[in-house]
Amino acid sequence: MNPVSLTALEEQLLSACFAPAADAHEALRRCFSELAGAELEPGAMQLLPLVYRRWPAVENEAVELGRRAYLATWQRNRQRMAQLGEIAARFRESGIPWMALKGAALLLRHYADFGLRGMTDLDILIHAEDLGSAALLLNRAGYRAEEDATPDAIRRQARVRHAWQFFGEPDWNFDLHWRPLSRCYSPEVTRLFWEGAETVRFEDQDILVPSPTDQLFHVSVHGLQWEWTRKIHWIGDALSILREPVNWERVCHLAAQAEMSFRLGNALSFLYERFRAPIPVGLPGRLSRSAPKWERREYRLLMKPCPLGVYDSVAWHAYHFRRIRPFDGSWRRTSLGIAFPKYLAAFLDARGLRCLCRKLWPHLNLRIQQALRRALPAGVKRER
Repeated sequence: MNPVSLTALEEQLLSACFAPAADAHEALRRCFSELAGAELEPGAMQLLPLVYRRWPAVENEAVELGRRAYLATWQRNRQRMAQLGEIAARFRESGIPWMALKGAALLLRHYADFGLRGMTDLDILIHAEDLGSAALLLNRAGYRAEEDATPDAIRRQARVRHAWQFFGEPDWNFDLHWRPLSRCYSPEVTRLFWEGAETVRFEDQDILVPSPTDQLFHVSVHGLQWEWTRKIHWIGDALSILREPVNWERVCHLAAQAEMSFRLGNALSFLYERFRAPIPVGLPGRLSRSAPKWERREYRLLMKPCPLGVYDSVAWHAYHFRRIRPFDGSWRRTSLGIAFPKYLAAFLDARGLRCLCRKLWPHLNLRIQQALRRALPAGVKRER
C-alpha cells in the first residue's frame, strides 16, 4: 500500500527542494506550469518555503509564492517559539525536565530557520511522573485541557494515551507528551529518546531535542498513520534529517521495540524509491519482512480515512489494546474478556459499567448513522 498519494504539483515541489541540481531546476520549471490557475492544497503550501530556500534568486511564480509563505511562516513560528520560551521558563522554575518534539525540535535542530516549516501546535515531552504537575502548570498559565479534563482525569487516562492537548488563546496549542509517539507504549523507546537527546541553544535557554536518528524514526512512523488531513510534510522533514549521519542500527532497534517495523519499512522504501534518499540498500524490505502479520493489518487500518465505521473502530481499539497490554502489569495478568472492557473504561474515563455504556453509546450511534447514510442510494433521504 502506497504510504502517501502525492499530487503532480507536490511531486514537483518536493523534487525542486530536494533533487540534485539539474533535476531540481527542471522540477522548478514544471512547478510554474502546474501552479497556473491551481488552487493550492495545504500540502503544497507547506512545501513552498522550502522552494524559496533552495532557489531564492530565481524569478519564478513558485519562488515568489514561497517567499510569501516563508515570511508568513516565520512570523507565526516566531510567536509560537516565544510562547514555548515562556512555558519552558515555567517548567524550569518548577524543576520539570522536558524535551521539544516534532515541529519545534525540527526547526531548532534541522531547519535552523523559523520560516521553513509550519507548526500547528507545540509538542513537548515530559517524564510520566511529572504529568500531574505539568498539567497543573499549563492550567495556571491559561491553557485549557482538551475535554476540560482536570489533571487528575489526565493522570487516570495516561495508561491508555501518549499525550494530551491543551488550548490557549488565540490559537496557541500544546501537546503534552509523556510518551514520544502515538501507539507506542514501550518504556524502552521512551528511555532511548531521553538517553539520546541532544541540546540546542534557543535565545538564553538550552533545549533538549531528539537526536537525528530518533527524529528520523519519529517523523517516519508518525507520518504513516491516519489524521484528519492528508500528511506530506513528514517527507520534507525526513529528507532534511537525512542530510546528517543516521545510526541505522539504532533506527531498526527503535522500530523493533515500538513494533513499528512494517510502518518504518514502508516510509523508508517510499523515500528511497521516490527521492533516492540515502538509505542502505535492502533495509526497507528487511524491516517490512521482519514485521508480524498483525502489524501489517494494523497499518492498513491506520491508512484508512476517518471517520472509521463500526467494525474498523472496534479493530482500532483492539490493536491499540494489543499495543498497551504487554506493558501494563495489571492487564497483562488479566484475562482478555475482563481486561479489554477495563481498557475501554480507562480510555473513556468511565467509572463503572453504567458510565461505560453511557459513554460508549454516542460513539456507537455516530458510526451506525454513518453506516446507514453510506448504505442509502445517492439522493435518497432516510425517514426519521
